[in-house]
Amino acid sequence: MKDIPRETLPRAPEPPSHCHLCQKVPAPVRVPFAVGRPDSPPLPREYRALGVGPRRKRFVQRYRWVWHMLWLCRECHERDEMDPLWSAIQNHPGTRKLVELGYTETRLDPDFHGQEGDITLSEEPVAP
Repeated sequence: MKDIPRETLPRAPEPPSHCHLCQKVPAPVRVPFAVGRPDSPPLPREYRALGVGPRRKRFVQRYRWVWHMLWLCRECHERDEMDPLWSAIQNHPGTRKLVELGYTETRLDPDFHGQEGDITLSEEPVAP
């Protein structure tokens, strides 16, 4: 997957002071998640295995991702339960707004170092 920083929206001024799951104060743990949609039809890409031999085609699809942040307390972050986390993501105002605009994909990426509202593009292989 190749991420390409694209555009930015106005930034949130500062993180909220409470946990999105249990409402405790403080909430120092940042959990980035993205809501996305396909941005292109599947496109052919030619490649060669190890740089030699005949060219082969594989199909990739470009996705547009809009990033948001959840802020959690340490106790909620250390829990292994995913249901409350996914419920918080689905109920996030940014997610609801984007779903109304046709965004259908969601992903977590703890390695994302951008900010709230960043938009990235990625090319992902299409399953045969």
